[in-house]
Amino acid sequence: MQTTVKQANSHAILGHFNLNKLMQVVSFAFIFLSRFIPAPSGLTADSMQMIGIFVGMLLLWNFAGIGWTSLLCMSVIVLFQIMTQAEVFASGLGNWVNSFLYAFFMISYVMTQTGLSKRIAIWSVSNKLASRGPWTFIVVFLFASVFLSAFMSQTAALLVFIPIAEELFKELGLKKGDRLPQMIILGLAMCVGIGSSMTPIGHAIVLIPLTFLARDAHINIDVLSYSIVGIATGVLVFIVFMLIYKFFYRPDVKPLRSFDAQKLRAELPPISRQEKITASVFVAVIIIWIIQGTIGNILPEIGAYLSSIGNAIPAFIGVILLCLINVDGKPVMDFKKASTQGVPWNTLIFNAAVLVLSAALVQDKLGITKYFTKIVRPVVSDFSSFLFILVAMFLLVMLKQFISSTIMATVFYSLLIPLALTLGNINVAALTVLIAAGASYAWSTPPSTIPMALAGGSGWVDLKVMLRYGLALALAGVLILSFVGYPLASMILK
Repeated sequence: MQTTVKQANSHAILGHFNLNKLMQVVSFAFIFLSRFIPAPSGLTADSMQMIGIFVGMLLLWNFAGIGWTSLLCMSVIVLFQIMTQAEVFASGLGNWVNSFLYAFFMISYVMTQTGLSKRIAIWSVSNKLASRGPWTFIVVFLFASVFLSAFMSQTAALLVFIPIAEELFKELGLKKGDRLPQMIILGLAMCVGIGSSMTPIGHAIVLIPLTFLARDAHINIDVLSYSIVGIATGVLVFIVFMLIYKFFYRPDVKPLRSFDAQKLRAELPPISRQEKITASVFVAVIIIWIIQGTIGNILPEIGAYLSSIGNAIPAFIGVILLCLINVDGKPVMDFKKASTQGVPWNTLIFNAAVLVLSAALVQDKLGITKYFTKIVRPVVSDFSSFLFILVAMFLLVMLKQFISSTIMATVFYSLLIPLALTLGNINVAALTVLIAAGASYAWSTPPSTIPMALAGGSGWVDLKVMLRYGLALALAGVLILSFVGYPLASMILK
């Protein structure tokens, strides 16, 4: 009996002291004790403290989530006097990126609530092209998710398409464990990741490296310039993805021959005024963002003015219009609902903390980037620019399969851009674009992104299949970014 009690107590202790708690203890040790580690030549106690905060926060975000940990990140940077409170708030919560995302999440919420997003999805799979055959339907259906996620949160886009897919499975009598529905659900999760890499519109992962570059090197990459590279590489990745599915996965697509996509369209209600107004405002905001990057070559004064208002203000104006315009006595956007139910505040606070962490890490007074450059430069100094890009993209995309996108974008920007600036043979603007795109290439494991977690937990997808085909697509992504993305970005961003 005594042994049994001891064993029970032992199991209870081990149950409480699980991996997550162990990693939290390790994280706090890095954050609060690193300044006591002897600093090598070129670094100081403050440098070691900042490195400890950096490593500790990466661990905490992976093992304890992104809520209170993000507040801790900003707090300890002020407590250890690495940055002032004013600097932290200016770099984080006060940064234009969060304001931009705040407004865009609200617009995306209205698109979903009015049914506009679902209508776009159903229209895309019930057209004449999609009805030509099973594989044509699959290509159109999955590419529709790519398209939608290029202009809204990839998670929101996935949640639009999954109910449509499950309705399709029900209609065809497909069940969990069948290869065809597994391919479609996994494909949707992968495709919204491809789409989110195509534009900076509403995508924090893309915006963060671009913001860092504007801060550090005073190089501004506009929406259009990034999108040209993002769309070109994204479309190529999608093509490779479909080839992998067709010739290696090879599901039985015969059940799709009996599916009538027109039935979905017939069930749609007539398009509402709310949808028309939301679509008009959304398109108008995107047009302004595109004009900001192009009209300056034709009308310099107008171009300079539009550039000066930035990306957030057009989104703000879109929100204002949707709140002002009434249909049947109600505003198209209920501001309170949109700002509370449509905005993922955890994500915004996390983005703020990431921006602060990066700003603190690259401060000249700490000397961390200079020290890293001094150590690594002899190793890569003989690399050609192409080999440097290839190795960098391989490490970024492969590690990204297992680690948060925002963290990887921050880490690789902080390490690679200072090094590239000193080497002199790397186009840092083009490299930043590749970091922003590559940090979205997450297709192999549930922890990498929320869409992959949703697919992994849906019951439709075998995680071994996810890993196998996700890694294959990731390798293809590395090659496309290196062979196509970098030359194209270098040509556009001279």
